[in-house]
Amino acid sequence: MTQFASAAAESLIAEEQPFVAHAPADNSPYAPSCEAFSIHADDVALEGGDPTYGTVTWRTLINGTPDVPREFVLGIAEFGPHGTLLPHRHDPAEFYLGIEGSGVVTIDGVAHSMAPGVAIYVPAGAEHGVVAGPGGLRFTYGFAEGSFESVQYRFSAGSA
Repeated sequence: MTQFASAAAESLIAEEQPFVAHAPADNSPYAPSCEAFSIHADDVALEGGDPTYGTVTWRTLINGTPDVPREFVLGIAEFGPHGTLLPHRHDPAEFYLGIEGSGVVTIDGVAHSMAPGVAIYVPAGAEHGVVAGPGGLRFTYGFAEGSFESVQYRFSAGSA
């Protein structure tokens, strides 16, 4: 840690300044793009439940809109025991970073083990799907895309 960073951290601790999350009033991850914010995953609604995707649910924490895009999208995918994200493709590349549980991410026919601390890169256009282990699975996901809604999922034939 640099001397400046160390001094700043010590100052915050000494003054016992409370952490104040800055997010839009409705706890939406759609704050103006030029404004910094923080948001807790528990404050973001769980989405999913559409069998087209499988059994996965997700919380998109950092997101934009078509009118106010961001530089990237970040969220958390959540799977119950043996939960699934059906095989699909999309144009932007994606990354996963394991948080809890275990599972298998299959990318273009190659299985990759997922566990806490494991990062997986999914190339643009690659077919990929996920199957959680018996204890379920949670991982972060991200796209270098302006909004989650602009990512066009194309599910593989026979996967739905």
